[in-house]
Amino acid sequence: MTGVPDTWWDGLLEASGAYTNDTQMYNWYYSFYNTRRAVPTDTTIDLSVVRTGDATFDVTCTVAIESGGSDKSLTAHIVQVRDHYPSSADNRYRNCTMSHQGSGTFSLAAGESYSFNKTFTLTGASYPPTTEIKFIAFVQDNSSPREVYNSTELAFPFYVDGDVDRDGDVDITDLGGLLASYGACSGDANYVPEADFDWDQCITLTDLSTLLANYGYAP
Repeated sequence: MTGVPDTWWDGLLEASGAYTNDTQMYNWYYSFYNTRRAVPTDTTIDLSVVRTGDATFDVTCTVAIESGGSDKSLTAHIVQVRDHYPSSADNRYRNCTMSHQGSGTFSLAAGESYSFNKTFTLTGASYPPTTEIKFIAFVQDNSSPREVYNSTELAFPFYVDGDVDRDGDVDITDLGGLLASYGACSGDANYVPEADFDWDQCITLTDLSTLLANYGYAP
């Protein structure tokens, strides 16, 4: 298949055509990236991912307008991508879109925020080696040309094994959470999937050893 490459940055800047020289192509694209990166935004976006099964991920996206910002009608998107796909010797293929879920339309005033949650069950090519799993979120205006105001991404493992409460570190609270569910299996009232680091559906010595190996971790 042949055709003219047509790319867009934040829905505003278009680059149509291509250089035959890779370096020129990169520099051209990079100039668009830097142009948009230099534009300030009053819109923030946060992303969190929790693995709730071997191939199931709960993704929460929170969009906010900073104090002093302008009212907006928005749509947010969560995209599950596979990195380095298809494979190549120079790893030039990045962030191949595998699936997408959107928030629908919502409106925010300055100082307000909006959160939504989506569940992704990965199958086939969308469930690659875990090192290639990423989630990307972006938020855009609902009016033409649908400017993209901000974006963020998270790559597997999303959190450190041992971080039972998902607060970014591994401490006594996480150890207590695991011990409270020690010996429990999926279906038991005290089973905590966030403490099941090897996803064998039971909280065992293996999970405890994993937590202890990372005990004291802080970003």
